Amino acid sequence: MESPHIRSRLFTPRILLLGLSVLSLVICVVSGIAHYCKASWGDLWQPIGWLLTMLFLLAAFLPTPPGLASAFKSLIKPKTAFFLFWVLFFLVSHLWNFNTAPWNGNGLFEDSAVDLLYLKNYVIGHPFQAAWFHPYPFLISRETLFHYCIWGFLHLFGYNILSYEAALLVLWCAVFTFTILLADLLFESYVVTSVVALVFNFLPFAFIYTFVGYRYPLTVLLCVASVYFLYLGFRTSSYFCLSVGGIAAGLCLASSTIGKQYILALAICAIAYAGLHWRSLKESGPWISVLTVGFGFVVAATPIICYIIFNREHYTYYEGTFIHRFSAAMRGYPDPNDMRYYLTQLRNCFFSVPGPRLFLPDFLPIPLPYYLLLLPGLILAIGQSRYDVVMLATLPVVGVFISGGSTVEHRLLLALPFWIILMGFAFAGVLRLKLWPALKVVIMGVSASLLLSGLVPSVQYIYGKTKGPFTTGYFAQPQVAVSRFLRNVVAGNEHPNLPRLEHDEFNRAKGVPDAPYDTLICPMEANSVIHLFLYDYDDTKILSFCGELPFSVMTEQDVWSRNKKAILDYVPRNKELKLIWEDDPKTQCIIESLRPFSDLATEASMSFSFDGRKHTFNVLNIASNNILQFQERVRTLPDSVP
Repeated sequence: MESPHIRSRLFTPRILLLGLSVLSLVICVVSGIAHYCKASWGDLWQPIGWLLTMLFLLAAFLPTPPGLASAFKSLIKPKTAFFLFWVLFFLVSHLWNFNTAPWNGNGLFEDSAVDLLYLKNYVIGHPFQAAWFHPYPFLISRETLFHYCIWGFLHLFGYNILSYEAALLVLWCAVFTFTILLADLLFESYVVTSVVALVFNFLPFAFIYTFVGYRYPLTVLLCVASVYFLYLGFRTSSYFCLSVGGIAAGLCLASSTIGKQYILALAICAIAYAGLHWRSLKESGPWISVLTVGFGFVVAATPIICYIIFNREHYTYYEGTFIHRFSAAMRGYPDPNDMRYYLTQLRNCFFSVPGPRLFLPDFLPIPLPYYLLLLPGLILAIGQSRYDVVMLATLPVVGVFISGGSTVEHRLLLALPFWIILMGFAFAGVLRLKLWPALKVVIMGVSASLLLSGLVPSVQYIYGKTKGPFTTGYFAQPQVAVSRFLRNVVAGNEHPNLPRLEHDEFNRAKGVPDAPYDTLICPMEANSVIHLFLYDYDDTKILSFCGELPFSVMTEQDVWSRNKKAILDYVPRNKELKLIWEDDPKTQCIIESLRPFSDLATEASMSFSFDGRKHTFNVLNIASNNILQFQERVRTLPDSVP
């Protein structure tokens, strides 16, 4: 029989909490299976089990109250003020010329609008799921962790562009914070950490992408945080830090497709380390630490693993297309997508100005002087067996090479903090050189000159981009203005004021009665931005007037065909009907052909000025009792352009 002492040790709070974590994991797995088998009870218990599993795991290794008190006391020191200074510096500098910058709350990147539409379509009002398949024309499984984070900000601060950009700023600030924390952990030098902070803060690639969007910033944050906590955990033998590192790694996998690169880097480094230190590991290896990290990873990644098991074809389709094309090139696929094409695209991405980059066509992802710091840092990192940093700095480059194509620089975001960390290795190496003082001063001066040679042009470039809202056209300021204007018209304001930021501009206006009319709109740019602003008003029906496509890329015949179909398909419902065309020579002949119906419809126009340009909209108002007759008249018009 076991002694009471042994039984008491088995039932310590830590063992109990770990047992509860395992039990919650089982609940999460079973509920996930039930969810994908369409059993409604699994919808609720999958996220509950998942969150409880992580909570119990962290609680099991949480330091004792005296340990927590000691940890908080340790924060009261000059180094904390040092990090707070750099965080404040990051936030303030990223608000530089904010009112005139393209990301001033009046512009929204097209893919950001897609992500926000995805939030409204697949996340809000639906049971938790780690990813959903986004059908044609996207054909990609989009992970949802980023959208849940964004949803929290929108819910707290308003469903508008400024809240969205604030969420992105917070994510990137967290990436910046963990990057300098990692630099401090690796180099233990205020000078090197400050260099890392300066380079990161003013690297145009990082600065501009702070406000662009995508799901990738969350992946970068989770990756850098995981690396930091794993380093700290193994150094201090802290199971709590190791648990956090493992959980962050699992969430990294669940946050976006590039998260797999971090997991691959961890696996390669673990195998390499085991191979190099097998004898010592056999004798007294950190097996419990490794198991702690592994369990944390499994716990956090369980929902995405369940999704992959039940939706493997959907999950692998998007990346599979890139791998299939690259494999064909490896097998000698002929021009234009042969191996020369892939090599050329990679070279142009890093070294060509102008280059095939979406937001930085006129500036390199890594300024050329920085390579003279990055490459020595790479050699030093290998020499110090920091293979994980090396892998994370290079694997995303391999990913971009395999994906090919232009404007893919956003897939390099995962490597960005580790490029800068490699530069930190170079500066740390210079500071540790044991040379004659005069020679060391010369080498330090050369290093500082290289730093300034990359830093000064970077600051100048960023300043130039913040001087005007139209310096980066992909933020689509005019399209946002048009979308805001038309949203007010659809909501019932026939004579709206100038378009401006509103608290809940992505949602239906609250406390406002429904418009006494239905609206069909044919805008010049019927892209995701206007779909987002009109989503709560049935954007599909409203924009069916142009086939949900921008008429700027359509022929007059295509515009008329879609106009006629939408008018004939409209089902009257005791409301007036308002037909709106954005003014353009392409739509003038259509409006002219409808003028003979003036006994059934009255003609009007609306306009506003933005960016020095007047945006005009031609309107036909049809009374509810005239709609059927108006439709019959339109039916008699020829199918060809009138």
